[in-house]
Amino acid sequence: MTHMIEGRPISGRRTQNSGFSLIELMVAMAVFLVISITSFTLFSRHQTLLGQEQGMAGLNIGLRNALSQLQIDVVNAGNGQILGPNVPAWPVGVTIVNTNPTAAQCYTAATFNSNNVMLSSPVYASACFDTLNVVMVDASTPPVHPMTSTGGCINTTSGSTLYGGFPSGYSSSTYASNFKSGDQVLFVSATTPTKYTTTKLSAAGSSTTCTTLTGIPSCSTSYPSGFASLAFNSTGAGGTNTSTNDPLLMTSNAPSTELTNSFCSTDWVLRLQPITYTVSTSNTINGIEDPQLVRTQAGTSSVLMDQVVGFKVGAAWWDNDTDTYSYCYNTGAYCDPPTNSIPGYNSDFTLIRSVRVTIIGRTTPSTDPSYTYRNPFDSGAYQIRGSSIIVDPRNLTMGND
Repeated sequence: MTHMIEGRPISGRRTQNSGFSLIELMVAMAVFLVISITSFTLFSRHQTLLGQEQGMAGLNIGLRNALSQLQIDVVNAGNGQILGPNVPAWPVGVTIVNTNPTAAQCYTAATFNSNNVMLSSPVYASACFDTLNVVMVDASTPPVHPMTSTGGCINTTSGSTLYGGFPSGYSSSTYASNFKSGDQVLFVSATTPTKYTTTKLSAAGSSTTCTTLTGIPSCSTSYPSGFASLAFNSTGAGGTNTSTNDPLLMTSNAPSTELTNSFCSTDWVLRLQPITYTVSTSNTINGIEDPQLVRTQAGTSSVLMDQVVGFKVGAAWWDNDTDTYSYCYNTGAYCDPPTNSIPGYNSDFTLIRSVRVTIIGRTTPSTDPSYTYRNPFDSGAYQIRGSSIIVDPRNLTMGND
């Protein structure tokens, strides 16, 4: 039936602008919901992958920066120990403390339950990591000639005080302010050499020892007037030492033929300002251990890298007296005792000609049960990367045969 209203026909059918039906609306919402779930799922997965990639990028940057700083320091190892042609002793540029633990002594692996939830975080012990000391002389403190209060030779075994003249341009107060109790000083003899290119201190006619200061220097009022007075810990017989008196281990394990306890007014006393690289296991992040590579110099420590799970230092050495060359990660008498008969440098650090440093780092351990990756290094829930450098310190390699 059709009716006329003001001349226009009206029918009972629905017009075109009456909107969606309920069924159409429900279908549209269902399609939108499926698309939204798919999009957010993909976004969530890619967000996880992005976090992992950012972690890997941060790890690689950390490795690169730490090794760059190590290279800068090690290449200058032994700086300041060459005092002129009359002191030919090959410098001790680095000292290395190697550890060779078993896996059980090194770290405790993380544990997970059947739902992939971490029950215990991985724990690394200090036995996992080596220690590297870069030996350098304080450039702001000129060396002095040691003598007794009467001008005689110093005996570091029976004596505990030395006197040294102020360098030109220094007063008692300015020179004394460069020292503090606990500083390590190096005694170097200036005996005329018999073989300039030798690596052996004794063969070169030059011997050495180390000691630590026990007090702040003062200005002497007795002979020689105006000289600095330095109090130090006495050494053992012949200049031998303990690690307490020689924390850098420059002389504590050195051959006795390279040591002496007698130094005169033509010899030298140098203030050392070493750089030490160690790994600290005391830091944690969210309850999980965060081993940190730490650089320490002049009492100031700075963290170079987080999440370090490996720090190994090896050395290559050349012994002119025996015409032998070798390399290993061991400061003992042999590279790999007892199966390997290749002689090591046996803590005779004057033989070292190059240094290899290896750092192994990891991304931050994951506590997310959905992260099922386990690395082949220690089976932890994180990525692992390692990198190495080989450095030839310029002060240790010049004049090689």
